Amino acid sequence: MSEASAGVLRLEPLRAWRFVAGKVSALGAVTSPPYDVLEPAIVRRLTDADLHNMVRLILPRDPDLGPSRYDEPARRLSGWQRDGVVIQDVRPSLYVYEQQYGDAVLCGLVGSLGLDPARRVVLPHEDVMPHWVDDRFELMEATDADLEPILLAYGGGGVASDAVDAARAGEPWLVADTENGAHHRIWRIDDPAVLAAIAQELAGHEALIADGHHRYAAYLERNRREPNRPATEVGLAMLVDNDRHPLTLDPIHRVVPGLSLDLVSSRTPEGWQVLPGRVEGVPDRIAITDGTSWVTLSSTEGQVTPTVALLHRVLLPAWGVPADEITFHHALSDAIALADPQQAAVELVAPRMDQVLQSAARGVILPQKATSFGPKPRVGLLFRTLD
Repeated sequence: MSEASAGVLRLEPLRAWRFVAGKVSALGAVTSPPYDVLEPAIVRRLTDADLHNMVRLILPRDPDLGPSRYDEPARRLSGWQRDGVVIQDVRPSLYVYEQQYGDAVLCGLVGSLGLDPARRVVLPHEDVMPHWVDDRFELMEATDADLEPILLAYGGGGVASDAVDAARAGEPWLVADTENGAHHRIWRIDDPAVLAAIAQELAGHEALIADGHHRYAAYLERNRREPNRPATEVGLAMLVDNDRHPLTLDPIHRVVPGLSLDLVSSRTPEGWQVLPGRVEGVPDRIAITDGTSWVTLSSTEGQVTPTVALLHRVLLPAWGVPADEITFHHALSDAIALADPQQAAVELVAPRMDQVLQSAARGVILPQKATSFGPKPRVGLLFRTLD
């Protein structure tokens, strides 16, 4: 049993892989956002940016090929390793990763996270979709790698957060600029005394999975299938002290096939107000449009439960529409563009951080795609193999 499964938060040093600047057009040009926020236009742009862009690994093509669709990313990664396009760091380290995008800053530690099947110190807050867990697991199995770090948040950091800020005062080990205007810097921490102090402090904390529930579930599945392989007891992760370097928290909107404004008006249960129009300033509101008209729902009682949970647990069953064909959209404009009289777009507000933390601490899981924490770590600056 790993230390984390016994109740200890653990972020281990690793020998990360990275791209070689002279082998690609630019370090930023080979990176990608995480797989689950990639719209087709972004994929085309990244694919054209560089033959070695990470999107060619994390989004296997042609689903009709079944499991064999993951063979191409595996062969591609192996070729990049053989040709020296990517190389492995010489010493195990924790990596300080900073991303600046406008006024938003992502800053924390990247390493190998000890898995916690008992959910004592690594706390999920969202449900997962089995087909996406299977997809990420199959990719991990084919490549024998963790290509995308998951994102975790904790609070009240001391020694570990001080080490992060101290590293940032020095010269970065890696610098990259990406097409979205973000600036990325990475430093290494490999001093044994500093690493030991970080480990000792983190052992007293819990961490919330902010982004990457499907990847984390795939980590757990991999370890379940290969329990005697030490490399499967950990998975690639970024850990952020949310008190010192707060994450943003945004909603993820829905498009609901079969939902009309007439259904909303006639079947919304007691305890909710149905207000005409898209009403601003209503706490914890849910706004619904058919592409032309809007209605706004507001609970008549004070809420401690995030509205996304009420949508899935209360409203969708009351309206009589199935949840299995819902699509999820980070940009409200994308959801509205798909709305019509028989397929409404649902605008949600982000849950409050205290709601998410309280749910996770109680073991209450919110619906899938309940939150969008950010900024998200860029894929391709650092990754992990299991060899």
